[in-house]
Amino acid sequence: MNIQQSFDLKVPRDVSALLAVRKRDDVLLFIAIFVVVVSLTPLLILAGTSLSFGMLIGILAALICAVLVVRWPITGFFVTIACVVIVEQNPLVISTGTDHLNVFYWPTKLAGLIERPIGFLVLLVFFALFSRRFMKRQALLQGGELFWPLQLFIFCVVMGVVHGLLSHGDVKTIVVEVRPFWYLFLSYLLAYNLITSKRQLRAFFWIVILGAGVKSFQGLYIFLIVLKGSIQGQNELMAHEESFFFVALILLLILFFLHHRYKPQLYVTLLLLPGVLVSLVANNRRTDYIALLVGVMVAWALLFVLKPRMRLGLVAGLVICGMFLAGYVLAFAHSSGSLAAPARAILSIINPASADARDAASNLYRVVENYDLKFTVKQSPLIGMGFGLPFLQPIALPNISGLDQYYLFVPHNTIYWVWMRLGAIGFMALWYLFGSIIVRGCLIVRQIKDPYLQVVAIYIVAVTFMEVVVAFADYQLFFYRNVIYLGLLAGILVKLPLLDKEKETPVHETARIVLLPALPDVG
Repeated sequence: MNIQQSFDLKVPRDVSALLAVRKRDDVLLFIAIFVVVVSLTPLLILAGTSLSFGMLIGILAALICAVLVVRWPITGFFVTIACVVIVEQNPLVISTGTDHLNVFYWPTKLAGLIERPIGFLVLLVFFALFSRRFMKRQALLQGGELFWPLQLFIFCVVMGVVHGLLSHGDVKTIVVEVRPFWYLFLSYLLAYNLITSKRQLRAFFWIVILGAGVKSFQGLYIFLIVLKGSIQGQNELMAHEESFFFVALILLLILFFLHHRYKPQLYVTLLLLPGVLVSLVANNRRTDYIALLVGVMVAWALLFVLKPRMRLGLVAGLVICGMFLAGYVLAFAHSSGSLAAPARAILSIINPASADARDAASNLYRVVENYDLKFTVKQSPLIGMGFGLPFLQPIALPNISGLDQYYLFVPHNTIYWVWMRLGAIGFMALWYLFGSIIVRGCLIVRQIKDPYLQVVAIYIVAVTFMEVVVAFADYQLFFYRNVIYLGLLAGILVKLPLLDKEKETPVHETARIVLLPALPDVG
């Protein structure tokens, strides 16, 4: 028998074996779905007498999601980022519809559980991933270069929990305070262990872009239809976090223009930009404008180092944009109307005395709050106060417990919050974590060659700076959506060098690799 005959005999057997395995997997998946649906249908019908229709739909969606996650764990990663960019953490005054999806909080009948639905989703993803790796006798978990800085910070958080418990801190409040850091840890590991290809990374940013588009449409509906184009008397239209995701999208668009024009995402982002800008201005979050300026400057600096041929253009662009921004602020800082809102916001931060009554009251509250936090830090500068205890008030704050029951536990300035809770040791661990993300990101930007991955690396470094800026003023490290997003980005960042080595194979070549075995070695 010659080589060609041997090859002809081997191909059908291998192909048939491959198809048999695929068919068996599909049958098992169908059986799993069928059994789940059939066994739970009577329970859902009985539950319909006491549960709302919306809750039943939520249960069914959760079951379908669970089946998909068990079959394809990467599904859980994409569902997680979709929830982060689309679903609000709490119900809003003006409902967007998505704020009533029970992802980051439980319905009233289930309130009190120690973990939130999003946490159970991430844990399910890890269970599915561990099961697969255990069966293949692979390492269950990989940590990456940022694992140890994150571990150090989490260790300090655990010590803060122990300190709080020994100091008779409220257990429920401790759980509430610590949960964001737990999600930061989980989301980092989730991204690092699941992202394996550039295609998945592009899908991630498609979800980010389209999610911002969904929120911008909701913002336009509230602004134009519900409020008839007027935001007078409105503190904000949407959740605080929405403005951060809007400015992060603007940063991504700028990077697409300056560095690598991945046209599909560039065009879609451009199409969504008008709605994003209107919703950003209407949402009226001042700090996010400053964060965007910081993010753009960080991206500019990295591009200046990375692309020597663009330096003259970058400097010229910086001068022109700086003059335009200064002119805009000077021209509109003391004007009324929505068009002048960003200018007033920027000026009120640079010069608080120029703020209007609303912003002045907000500034004063934060000044008093920061003074109280620093006073509390001085009582235990090394190890902090621990979690679960209210910070001290040498200057009393207004009682806003009706709006926020945790206002004496979690302040606006979440950087000082960590300092107050964990003392100098935990505070340094936090900055070590941020510094590690930034330094590692800058090294990765110089290391990788793929232009799209460079855009992602620059974006992540700049967004980390933006997170820090907003965390000084607006609950950034306490919002689940923000910390999960930061954790996912950090996990993606340290995976970029491996993705940069990936050689993208055409579809027809991939089919040949899958279906045809290698020729025997004829030496």
